[in-house]
Amino acid sequence: MRETRLLGEDWHGARLQLVRDTLLVVVDDEREASLLNDGFLTVAFDLRSRRPLGPALSFGSPVHLVGLPRFGPEPVLAFTTSKDLVITDVRDGSVLKTFPLPGTRAGEQVYDVCYLALGHYGGRDLLLLHEGGYGLYDHWVSATDLAIGEPVPGMTYEHYRYREISERLTLRHGYLAWPTTEEVVEVHPDDLSVTDEPFVYVRRADDGSWVGKVRLHGWVPEDRDVEIAHAAGRTYLAEAGNIVTLPDLEPVLPEDPWVSVSRVTEWGGRPVAVLVQDRRYPQEPRRLCSLFLDTDTPEKVVIPWSVPPQVHDLLATPDGTIVVSSAEGVHVLDVDPGKRASPAETSPSYPTHDPEEREPNGECSSRGSSCSGGGPPGAASPTARRI
Repeated sequence: MRETRLLGEDWHGARLQLVRDTLLVVVDDEREASLLNDGFLTVAFDLRSRRPLGPALSFGSPVHLVGLPRFGPEPVLAFTTSKDLVITDVRDGSVLKTFPLPGTRAGEQVYDVCYLALGHYGGRDLLLLHEGGYGLYDHWVSATDLAIGEPVPGMTYEHYRYREISERLTLRHGYLAWPTTEEVVEVHPDDLSVTDEPFVYVRRADDGSWVGKVRLHGWVPEDRDVEIAHAAGRTYLAEAGNIVTLPDLEPVLPEDPWVSVSRVTEWGGRPVAVLVQDRRYPQEPRRLCSLFLDTDTPEKVVIPWSVPPQVHDLLATPDGTIVVSSAEGVHVLDVDPGKRASPAETSPSYPTHDPEEREPNGECSSRGSSCSGGGPPGAASPTARRI
């Protein structure tokens, strides 16, 4: 296995985006932050060569790596201003095209910071916007037809956020998904309880029809997207220890509260999950694992790598490339997808209480000093070593 340290500790808390062979790394940028909005610093890499495609770029709103044929064969960057969707070159940030957002031509509407997704579904180039409100209410997901710049009828959805969670949208393989929260009422023999619980809502991308919702064990950390992947003829949705098939939302393995992040890809023609297993007790190390999903009893296989603390995000590709974002920066691992490591040893029977009181769904469960990017970092030359 080969390890490359792509970026150092200045890029701790980074989120990862991938379109074909282009990797985008995004961190909070304190230089562009204001009282109302965060700033974002990005750098793009050719994942095959591990070389940056250009300098680090700074943005005043969430930026997204998208691939859409109308913009050409290469991925582009997309973000919104108060009135426009802006498309820029991934290499140097130069503006390629702008689209007015719905309602802005006549000046009757302006937009706050929006997370977005772009894709071609139902014969249309669709812009999906997640407009975050204030407090619990006025959180909307809406679709716009880019060809006419108008909302798509019947594709506007309201939801509630009872605590801070990710506002990222996932638009892949014919599905649209986003994290949300619901109040759940449970009736007990002697009383009842009302709790705020995390869910993922799933809809069809072409017409917005309802697919269903997945109740999660833990909250989706801010700025991280939910995984939708197609592998070996099936489509999967994955978020930490919850992995289900689409569209039936059937779990493919028991829920694991100690998985902090998971991604799905295809190795050797088989669907496989790559995940980080957090510590259940102080003596146990964090583990990077894989498990094939096409068996009745999926078995975790340890990938022999010393997992850094505070893993924030993860990517995995069919050729065996794994990208890990942690407190130590961004690492790229090259593993042989056809060669499995030794099965994980059965954990000894230690108490499951962690004295460090980490949340079981990950160490970076909300925006804060342990998750946000530091000062304006620079992209150092990658360093590689064999393990």
